[in-house]
Amino acid sequence: MSTSDSTLTNALSWWYSNSEPHDRWLTHEQMVKLFTKVNTNYVLGTGSRGAMLWSQMHGNEATATYALVDLLLYIESHAQESWLADVLRRIHIRVIPMVNPDGAERWSRRTALNIDPNRDAVALSSPETKLLMDRIKAPGAEVAFNLHDQRNIFHLEGTDHSAVISFLAPSADASRSVNPTRRKSMNWISHLQKITKQFYEPGAGKYTDEYYPTAFGENVQALGIPTILIESGAAPGDPNRNVARRLNFILLIEALRVLSNSTVLNDYSIADYKAIPLNDNKQWDLKVENVTIRYSDRSIVADLGIRYNYQPDKTTGKLVYMAIIGDIGDLSHQCALQTIDAKEAVFENGERLPQLDEAASFTLYGEHNISINNGVLIP
Repeated sequence: MSTSDSTLTNALSWWYSNSEPHDRWLTHEQMVKLFTKVNTNYVLGTGSRGAMLWSQMHGNEATATYALVDLLLYIESHAQESWLADVLRRIHIRVIPMVNPDGAERWSRRTALNIDPNRDAVALSSPETKLLMDRIKAPGAEVAFNLHDQRNIFHLEGTDHSAVISFLAPSADASRSVNPTRRKSMNWISHLQKITKQFYEPGAGKYTDEYYPTAFGENVQALGIPTILIESGAAPGDPNRNVARRLNFILLIEALRVLSNSTVLNDYSIADYKAIPLNDNKQWDLKVENVTIRYSDRSIVADLGIRYNYQPDKTTGKLVYMAIIGDIGDLSHQCALQTIDAKEAVFENGERLPQLDEAASFTLYGEHNISINNGVLIP
């Protein structure tokens, strides 16, 4: 086992012992409580080579915020280890764990001004985006990590593997050219994909590189700072995205090591970046296959695609969801985080038809009845 592998494996063991369960809805007040465990002003290291990391630009995307807590706690508890002490002498990191606290309070993408902060990198009309850009432009940043969450619909193209992690090296111009800065981003991502596969065998997906002229990734890339977008997604049986949190933690540990000695990035080519599979968006939270639907004196066999719509419950302070039927028909070329074969059991015993956007609570009658309540199979 190489030193790199053992470092990451040991870090992962620490994570399993020290990370605490979390809810996907993370407000500013809760974030402050989390970070009281961290004895830092969000700047670590004394070296000249800098990394800028930010999370929760969209208030409803908190997975990487938890990973940043994990990262900072790990650094504090292991700072005396020789490898990490050496890294922190070579580099420094600047962290904004929650760019959009007002959006976090409402579990919303948008700021208090109802602006999407990731489309405000040019106008900088909201105080949050102005602060973020000021921090990014501070001297020393050699790489930027733009940390987000993505919807459950994404999976690796041509497979039924969920996109638990997705990458993008954003375009810096409308022609999507690969200038030296973007090339560095691609090399970074190619290396991080190699690490991802060590801990999650399918690896990460990749977004297409459409150019968004007012987005942060594009504009930070245009500043000459290699920018890495990391999006956290869903894994089967993992509604709070612990798998993505864990992978973020490992990737960020590796990022610190690489920043301190970036020669490893020279091992990669544009072809390595292009080899990362694209994301597709045909994944359901639950797919119920081979459902018999009766109407009049006829019947058909179809699939039901079920989507979970999340929203905050201010009474409990937790995120809740309502499962709805999002599609009915032949979904054989679509995948799901969970799939149930109904074996031609009859929807509601033929007494009614399934309806689009209705609550996904129903019974399928057959040799063995199948009951679904709010998108969950009832034993």
